[in-house]
Amino acid sequence: MSAILLPYTRGCFVCGADNPHGLQLKFRVENGGEVRADFCPRKPHEGYRDIVHGGIVASALDETMFWAAAYAGRKFYVSIEVDVRYHRKVEVGVNYFLIGRVTRDQRRLLLAEAEVRPADGGEACATATGKFFPLRGAEAPLSHEDFCPDPKALSPQELFQD
Repeated sequence: MSAILLPYTRGCFVCGADNPHGLQLKFRVENGGEVRADFCPRKPHEGYRDIVHGGIVASALDETMFWAAAYAGRKFYVSIEVDVRYHRKVEVGVNYFLIGRVTRDQRRLLLAEAEVRPADGGEACATATGKFFPLRGAEAPLSHEDFCPDPKALSPQELFQD
């Protein structure tokens, strides 16, 4: 089965295509609902020299879990709790994978997990768990105009069915 490219916005720090300071990640669905993105942090994302700031790593993990929830639930969600564990450094200029999945649907909350792994294999550098609360369409902080048109990506109208 081929990957499904998820929609992405113009201005978001993590997935915004037009945000020059952001991560500009493009998320895709693989393996029956697992969300992935390629992640190669740049110099502006460092904390200590050549090491990515922990807040940047946490933001990437949070966004990965959001997209896993959005794809599974077909609506906008907001994170209400995120727990991040740092296992080893995430380095500037190194290729990583972000991997996220929904672990549980509890009627009014989706639980998710995510990890950052080196692209060349190896153990997770950081892991996260989160709780995500669904928003009704009118409550969503974005509109379809905030997304970049991309014929290769699932459209926001197809994804967010609320």
